Amino acid sequence: MRLVVPSKYQHYLKYLFAILFGIVGGYLLSKGGIIAAVGLMALPLVLVYVYYFARNPKIGLYTAFIIAFLIPTVGRYVPGNIPLGLGVDISLVLTLIFLILRDWQKVDFSGWNHIFSLLMIAWMAFVVLQLANPMALSVPAWFYAMRGLSLYQMLMVIIAFVLFRDKKDFKTFVRVWLIFSVIGIAWGLKQKIFGLDPFENRWLMSGAYVTHLLFGKLRIFSFYTDAGIYGPAMGSVTIFCGILALGPFSLRKRIIYGLIAVFALYAMLISGTRGALAVPGAGGILYLILIKNKRLLIFGATVMLFGFVFLKYTNIGSGNYDIQRLRSALDPNDASLNVRVQNRKMLRAYLADKPLGTGVGSAGFWGQRFTPWTWMANFPTDGLYTRVRAETGVIGYTIYVYTWIFLLVYGSWLCWNYKDREKRYYAMAALANFAGILAASYGNEILNQIPVNFTVLIPLAFVFTMKYWDEDGVYRIPEERKNKVFK
Repeated sequence: MRLVVPSKYQHYLKYLFAILFGIVGGYLLSKGGIIAAVGLMALPLVLVYVYYFARNPKIGLYTAFIIAFLIPTVGRYVPGNIPLGLGVDISLVLTLIFLILRDWQKVDFSGWNHIFSLLMIAWMAFVVLQLANPMALSVPAWFYAMRGLSLYQMLMVIIAFVLFRDKKDFKTFVRVWLIFSVIGIAWGLKQKIFGLDPFENRWLMSGAYVTHLLFGKLRIFSFYTDAGIYGPAMGSVTIFCGILALGPFSLRKRIIYGLIAVFALYAMLISGTRGALAVPGAGGILYLILIKNKRLLIFGATVMLFGFVFLKYTNIGSGNYDIQRLRSALDPNDASLNVRVQNRKMLRAYLADKPLGTGVGSAGFWGQRFTPWTWMANFPTDGLYTRVRAETGVIGYTIYVYTWIFLLVYGSWLCWNYKDREKRYYAMAALANFAGILAASYGNEILNQIPVNFTVLIPLAFVFTMKYWDEDGVYRIPEERKNKVFK
């Protein structure tokens, strides 16, 4: 039996719901305080969000992307330990769930079996098998560490190959990325010119001053996790926008890309992150290889050579702290570099009889948190590849490094053969960005950090899918290619 409300009374239902909503809200306010009431008030918005999320799962990836930018900001300005990082996991997982539940018979899942997706799945499987590593001592440490090391990249790559394949998707993603990057540049300039606000000062004085106040100079970090992430992130924007500024686009777009690249380069400099120099450096070298223009190749190589000579063999600008700190990155006698070399020698000796390493999560921050009494937890891993070598051994290290090298070479080969100039510039920008972050990850953990992993892997996925853009920029893969791994 179904209850039917007469039409003449239906008009009054909204008032009844409003009264009930107010009564329940007042009750929660009296019993649970302001937090419970705010939660109730936000419920309609949450329901609307879930409704549109279920209808358009792309919203989930953008939600995870935006959360990735907001995590450090919320941590500094909102009291309490809000586990916002889990929002990235939940958003990505729900995206796949909604994608399957929406209408799995009509959704084209052929993209999941691309070699890129399969390599990410294989790496994730290896990381899961690390739970059986006899040297691993903490399952919680594994859970927290594997998210950035393998889970995020697997989920976002699969989602990208299933949902983010059209030119419109590429442009929208880049637009969101650059909006947040421009805000990050402006925020960094605010810190440089006007100083830190009370919340940022509190974060700095809680221990971050050790790495962010050097010789009385502040390393700018903007709203990012720290300067070590801010610098490479800005280097990434520099090389990406710098290449697009030279592309076959309208004068207005090229000017916008060029201005963003210039200001991002300055933001990279004031971060004081020496390893960030590798991002535009390595990315620029790859771009010169892919450009297939001898005159531009000669000009670009000359500019990079002069830049190298300027930093390596002159003292010009040494009075400027930012220039001098970058110059120290090319000094073979730099104390920090020598310490890292010695640390890596120690690590090789320690892992000589441990081909699978000491377990994911055993080193770095998570090692200190969960197994602080172990040798590995107190070992300074420095770069991403050193950490992978420490936690997964020579076997995991080989799989991890050669996976990225293969994708870089394969993507470059595709780019080299793209005839359409617009596609080629999009692909060159994405690949140069990828190559730069790979190089920077040698000295710091960059590629596995949010939001950089989003801004590297999503554009990289487009390098492989743009091959099938039609004249309108719509992804259309021939039926006979759908079940092939190398499409």
